[in-house]
Amino acid sequence: MADERDERLAHLGMIQAVITRMAEESARMKQFALAAIGVLASTAAGTHSAALAYVAGALSVIFWLLDARYLQQERWYRALFDQIRADTGPTDFCMAPNAQIRQRHALIDTLRGWSVAPLYGTLVIIALLVAQTVGTLATPTS
Repeated sequence: MADERDERLAHLGMIQAVITRMAEESARMKQFALAAIGVLASTAAGTHSAALAYVAGALSVIFWLLDARYLQQERWYRALFDQIRADTGPTDFCMAPNAQIRQRHALIDTLRGWSVAPLYGTLVIIALLVAQTVGTLATPTS
């Protein structure tokens, strides 16, 4: 009985390490995205390059997808943690979330999540506004 409990605690510790790693990578992704998009948008504004602003917008979407994927996997492992915690009997040390867990946490739901949609949506809007403003300034008026 004590061995099963120790094994379960070890298994939960392994899952918690994955959850922590996913959360750290998500935070790192946000930091890098803010820096990269900020540099691209300010460079686009300074050089009057609408194309560079559109690149910043496209890069924002790519970061949005990557960060949502980290968040999705974090949710998978949180659900796996809850499942293992509630189970009785010996653990098999399985680290793969089952199909039911994966279906419950779809990528589209994480794309609209409160921790990614406002940030990356704002970055996309800023990039598009910079592109529009730069494009308007670059167009000669008669």
